[in-house]
Amino acid sequence: MNQTDVLVVGGSAAGIVAATTAKSFHPFITRTLKGTMLASTSGAEARIAGMNLYQLSTVRTFQGTISIFCTAIGQNAFGAAGVTEKLAAERGFAIVTGLFEGVDSHPATLPDARPQLVKLIASMDSGTLLGGEVAGGKSAGELTNLIGFLIQNRMTVDGILTSQIGTHPLLTASPTAYPLIKAAEAIAKKRKTVLA
Repeated sequence: MNQTDVLVVGGSAAGIVAATTAKSFHPFITRTLKGTMLASTSGAEARIAGMNLYQLSTVRTFQGTISIFCTAIGQNAFGAAGVTEKLAAERGFAIVTGLFEGVDSHPATLPDARPQLVKLIASMDSGTLLGGEVAGGKSAGELTNLIGFLIQNRMTVDGILTSQIGTHPLLTASPTAYPLIKAAEAIAKKRKTVLA
């Protein structure tokens, strides 16, 4: 594990019952020690420790923290996962971004439809997703989590473009305007122009 101030909670003759908490983690992408304290990170480490302890899968290791944050102010929700454009510039990453603005249900005239904005940040060279930001209604939280999954699984823009999704008029954006795919599409167009 890549952390400091490890605290082991519990124990028995059979082994460790629960895992760790920490002050600092190595980020998944930049690998530079950072003071990110997230319950979700500790939870992930605990699940990995349990899987390894009880041999529920092949040995897993914690690959680093993906900072995933969400908040809401009134009816507006905001989220971010992974690397921001500012951090990418500070670290000298060659990036490309894609932005898509739409609505979180379809058609947009439904009574509870909310504007939705998704920005994705990818490596210019490989097209690997490095980060993303979401603004909109309540669905912003789950879209932000999904961006975190994509980052952890090292999805590329091409992989996102060919992903299968499920949609429903009351629950998601239209299948022809799904925000993660449309933002990835914007990145793919920019990469094609630059790398051509």
